[in-house]
Amino acid sequence: MTSWVILDEQRVWISPRAIAFTVVCDQCARLGETFPSVEGRLELDALRGTVECRNGHRLRIEREGR
Repeated sequence: MTSWVILDEQRVWISPRAIAFTVVCDQCARLGETFPSVEGRLELDALRGTVECRNGHRLRIEREGR
């Protein structure tokens, strides 16, 4: 028996030179949210990060091509 669970994770790929971004939270969109968008920042020296939407859903941000 396992004592941990891997949750379905949202992953978003952004441009190699992007710093600021706006993405859609798929989980909020499925729930019928009117504006399911999330704004965030990822500094150029970071390859990955996470942001949370206003409903607490985590989105993993990955920098493409690095």
